[in-house]
Amino acid sequence: MPETLPFWIAFVTTVLLLVLSLVTGWTRRRRLHLWLGPLTIVALVVAVVLTEQLVRRYDFPPDVLRVHLWFAKAGGLLALPVVVTGLWLWKQPRARSWHKLAVYVWLLAVLTATGTGLWMFSHGTPKPM
Repeated sequence: MPETLPFWIAFVTTVLLLVLSLVTGWTRRRRLHLWLGPLTIVALVVAVVLTEQLVRRYDFPPDVLRVHLWFAKAGGLLALPVVVTGLWLWKQPRARSWHKLAVYVWLLAVLTATGTGLWMFSHGTPKPM
C-alpha cells in the first residue's frame, strides 16, 4: 500500500463527514447530527495523527511549516468550543447562535489549515529512506 494512502483515506473521510455534519446541523436533523458531529471530530483526530506520521517522511522549509502549524493548532484548539457549545445546545436551544459562531470560526481555521497543509506539502521533499 502506498505510504500516503491511509492519510488520503482519512482526509477524504473527514471532509465527507464534515460536509454531512454541516448539512445535518444546518437542516436541524438533530438525531443524525449528534452522531455525525462527534464522528467528524474523531475522523479529524485520525487524519491529524496520520498527517504527523506522513510529515516525518518529508523535509519542509521551516517558515512554511511554521505558518501551517499555526493554523493547524488553531483548528485543533477551536474544535473545543464547537464541542462545548454543541453539548450546551443539546441542553439549551438558546445556545444555537454560539454553536453556529463556534462552528464558523472552527471551519475557517480548518479550511485555512487544509490550504496551508497542501501548500506545505507542495514545498516538501521526501526524505531519503
